[in-house]
Amino acid sequence: MSRLKVLIVEDSEDDLLLLLHTLKNGGFESEYTCVETREDMLKALEDEQWQVVISDHAMPCFSAPEALDTLKTSGQDLPFIIVSGTIEEKKAQEIIKAGAQSYIMKENLSALIPELERVIKKDTHSHKDNN
Repeated sequence: MSRLKVLIVEDSEDDLLLLLHTLKNGGFESEYTCVETREDMLKALEDEQWQVVISDHAMPCFSAPEALDTLKTSGQDLPFIIVSGTIEEKKAQEIIKAGAQSYIMKENLSALIPELERVIKKDTHSHKDNN
């Protein structure tokens, strides 16, 4: 199993458990923190080194666009993947243009594993190129 340090932006415990289950079945042993607010996300970004951020699109107190903005504000350049059950194609494309790597629909969660492998491999290569 590959180790994965993932910051998860999610307000539903059921969706969090489903996401963790998908990661485990996909061969990832996840070390994670789950946040629901900008403040908690900033603290998590300061406290740990993450490999990827996975964010729900819409939550009562926070959203994927706000989470992406928070990530940019932190100065960290991490892959950002949206996992959503309800996102319109136009909104998803706007978030991609703003800097998210991709979006995965919750009913097609199995697509998350190859996407994670792609962005983590790409991120690893870009860091090697910079060193």
